[in-house]
Amino acid sequence: MAQAAHFATAVHLQVLLGAGLAFLCFCLIPDAHYTPGPHGRASLPSIPPIQKAGLVSKTRRILERRCTVSGDCSLLTEHGTFRSAASKTLGPRLGQSQTTPDELAGAKTKQRPLLHFTLFYSAYEATLTVAVLGITKLPKKFGTSCDSYVKVYLLPRFMEPQQTAVRRKSLNPEYRESFQFSGCTLEETRCFTLRFAAYIKEFHNFKDTFVGEVLFACEQGDWKLDVPSTYTRELASSKTKLKKCLSSQDVVDPTSSKLLGQLFILLQYQTLANRIKVLVRKAETLGKLTRMPGSPDHYVIINLHQGGKVLSTKETKTASGYNPVWNAPFLFDVPPGDIEGLQLSLEFIVMQGRIYTRSGALGHVLIGANASETGRTHWKEMSSRGHVESARWHTIQPDTF
Repeated sequence: MAQAAHFATAVHLQVLLGAGLAFLCFCLIPDAHYTPGPHGRASLPSIPPIQKAGLVSKTRRILERRCTVSGDCSLLTEHGTFRSAASKTLGPRLGQSQTTPDELAGAKTKQRPLLHFTLFYSAYEATLTVAVLGITKLPKKFGTSCDSYVKVYLLPRFMEPQQTAVRRKSLNPEYRESFQFSGCTLEETRCFTLRFAAYIKEFHNFKDTFVGEVLFACEQGDWKLDVPSTYTRELASSKTKLKKCLSSQDVVDPTSSKLLGQLFILLQYQTLANRIKVLVRKAETLGKLTRMPGSPDHYVIINLHQGGKVLSTKETKTASGYNPVWNAPFLFDVPPGDIEGLQLSLEFIVMQGRIYTRSGALGHVLIGANASETGRTHWKEMSSRGHVESARWHTIQPDTF
C-alpha cells in the first residue's frame, strides 16, 4: 500500500513538472514579428498602423494634386512603390488633366463691365441726345445690393456732367435716361469726346467708389441724321483727370490768327413777358490794345438791334484783368410776335481801357439772325427752349457791327 501511494505521488509530481516546463517554454518562445535592434537591444516602438495609414493617405492627396497640374499620374503606394493611375483602384478616380496653359491664363483674366448707350443727333434742333441704357456685369466684390449711377460729359464743350438716377441693388442696372447737349452742329459734335463714368454709391462714405469709364470719340460714331445708333463699350479701370471749370481754351478755334479772347454769355427767352434775359458771365484770355504795362479794365456794352436800329442799350461795370468776371444780368423788352420773324440781334462790344486813358473797343460778339453760325445757333437754341437758359462761349471778333 505504501509503495503504491509513493508511486502515485511521483506521477503527480512528474505531471506538474512537465506542465511547468511547457508553460515556461511557451513564454520564452520569441514573437515571429519581433526584430532585434542593431545592438541586440529592443528597438524603438514602430509607428502605429493608424498613424501610418494617415501619412500614406496624406501623401496620396499631395500626389493627386500634383497629378492634376503636371499630368504625371504615378502614385506612391502604402509599401513605398509607385504604381500608375491606370490601375483599377485609382484609375477611375484620377484621370490626366485636360487643362491647357492658355485656358489657365484665360481663367485669371477678369471680365470688365459693359456700358450700353445710344446716340441721336437732330439737325433741326442742333441737339445731341445721349441715352444711357445700362451696365452689365458689375464686379461681384461690390455685392448684389450695390447702388450705382453714371455721369455723362461732352468734352471739351460741357465740362459739367449730367448724372443718371441711382439704381439700387443690382449688378446689372438699367438706367434708360436721356441727356441733351444743344447748340452744336454735327461738324462740331464730331470733334468732341463723350465720357461716361460709372460709380458705386457709398452711403456710409463721403466719396463714392469709381468703377470705370468709357471715352468715346464722336468722330468714330455712325452719324446718320435723325437715326439713333446703339453702342456697347467696356468700362476701363483708368480715370481721366478733368479741369475743375470750363475754359475758353477748350472751345477756341485753332484756325484763328489773332485771338482777342472768349466771352461767355447766357440767354433766356421769357415768352409770356416778351423779354430776353441776358447774363454776361465772364471773359478769358482777352487781347491787348496797347503795349502799356499793367492790367487794364474791361466792360461790355450790350445793344439790342432790329432792322438796323438800336432798340435798347445796357452796360456792365468794369472789371480788371485779362480774365474779367462780371456776372451781370440784364432784361431786354422785345416786340410781341414770333421772335424768329422779328429780325432781332444782340451785340456785345468788349471795351478795354486804363485809368486816365480813353477806352477802346477790343472786339464784339453778335448773336441773332445776321450773326455767324455760332451766333445763329445760340439764338435759335434760346428761342426754341422756352424758359430754359442757354449758355455758350463766343469768340470775340475784331470787326465792328
